[in-house]
Amino acid sequence: MNSLINRYEGKCTFQSKDKGYEFDLFSDEWVLGYKKTLYLIWMNKLNSDVFLDLRLAIAHAAKHYPFKSLNTYVCILKTICLYLEPAEFEAWWITLTIYKKSVRRTLYVFCAREIGYQSDTLTPLYNAIKDENLSGNRGPSSILDERKGAYSEIERDNILEAVRVETLKALDNKFTTVKAFTRLRNILACQLMIAIVRRPIQIVHLKWCDLLRVGQSFKSQKCSNTDWLPLTQHLFSDVEQFHLRTFKGKDGQFRGNAESRSHRLEPNLSELLLQYYKVYETYLYAVLSRSKIELSKSEMKELMQRLPLIPDQSLFFAQFESKQSLFHSVSFTSESFHLTSLAKNFLYLFSQVLEVKSDRIIDSPLVLMNNRWRHTILTTAAWLGLSPTQIAAITGVSNEAIKAYIDLKVPERVKIDEAFADNHVIKRFDSLPSKLLLQHPDFIVKSPFDEEIGHKLDPVNCSSCKSKGAAPMGCYPCDNFRPLETANHQQYLDKAERKLAINSQSGHPATVKKLQTIIVYIRATITLCEDRKTQKLKDDHR
Repeated sequence: MNSLINRYEGKCTFQSKDKGYEFDLFSDEWVLGYKKTLYLIWMNKLNSDVFLDLRLAIAHAAKHYPFKSLNTYVCILKTICLYLEPAEFEAWWITLTIYKKSVRRTLYVFCAREIGYQSDTLTPLYNAIKDENLSGNRGPSSILDERKGAYSEIERDNILEAVRVETLKALDNKFTTVKAFTRLRNILACQLMIAIVRRPIQIVHLKWCDLLRVGQSFKSQKCSNTDWLPLTQHLFSDVEQFHLRTFKGKDGQFRGNAESRSHRLEPNLSELLLQYYKVYETYLYAVLSRSKIELSKSEMKELMQRLPLIPDQSLFFAQFESKQSLFHSVSFTSESFHLTSLAKNFLYLFSQVLEVKSDRIIDSPLVLMNNRWRHTILTTAAWLGLSPTQIAAITGVSNEAIKAYIDLKVPERVKIDEAFADNHVIKRFDSLPSKLLLQHPDFIVKSPFDEEIGHKLDPVNCSSCKSKGAAPMGCYPCDNFRPLETANHQQYLDKAERKLAINSQSGHPATVKKLQTIIVYIRATITLCEDRKTQKLKDDHR
């Protein structure tokens, strides 16, 4: 290494894409941004000429690519370095399947870009495969893929219900620990991604100054807004609405390119953000007080404006020497205490805590993922007949980017599997803890005529239900509802079918689809009740 450094006469210090960060070509750890370190110690095993060639290629690429993309390319490059001889590489290339696109893209980044450094080592490899046709599974088939495409109707409803229930549980805590706050923070991040249909990277870039009451306008994100009001109380009514400013996330900038339109939030989400702000502010104030840092109301307001809306836990463990050092550590452009990623948080929440079930995949829990949620919303928008411009505005992309959704030639995005509905209802009957449920009247679901129809597993879960069908008719598709075997369910089937006939002529497609779902589940319930009655009669005659 010393010999290589001594004979190298070129530039040693390079800049990353993030402004203000420089790195040394021969260092094994390149700091490319806040909490963004590229580890290259594995390259020390390479031939010295190859080492220098690839280091220069990576260094020049670091100026043009965001850290996450560059890190991915370097990881793939590490594998490519096992097959640097052209013959070995071509033999390995033949064995690849879906990985081919990633390998070719990596080779292009390091040796074929018009601007930057062209690697002599990688160029022969790229030339050998650059013209191969790698057209993959694109368009409707990939959008509706059961593992990576849009969620089905049942999967979407299960996710929304799980998020709603977890939100209630997260709020029902004494926020005296980081664990309790983190639980609320994670579920709020889910709520935001679902509501505004933006990528996780865009959500982690948000600060509290990006949230204003409807009617107030946003100013520059680089300085304090003196008109910003802390979200500590309602301004003029019991129903308050906020709008949220977001920044484009794929250009690699941190809060540098604000979207032209803000997102108007629903009253319920606005109320949730109001509660979250109070918890955030109160808990942070308590933590700072324990460190002998006392802030006035105006100072707390100024501090909250600068802080991330979805903070890293390190915010509550950081040791500040004084009030001045606290304010110097955060600004309107700083990345201090922002999360680097939400993907792991979502994966843990849905796979270890919520365990949401799918009607199509039985071997793994259902996880809320950004791309799948975007597919879901855009396919639904196309199905509802929105124009290309309206569909593109939902996710902030170009009209060209949503062409595949417009081309979907299906009358409905996903139809309900009636066999699944039957199995779903069977499981409810088999798991009915009737003796326990009958002990408390709050668990009973009744008709408008005081007739008992079924039971709730947890009455609390129903407190914020937004079903488009009134109870008990709208309860049948819900996991929290257990129908009573002896009840008259036929009356609700008749009612749902009458409503469907009326709405099919001029009703909203979403309402029609919801009624169709309710009908499927009521029919499955009636069928199962009749089967169980028949079986009991046979048993009695024996």
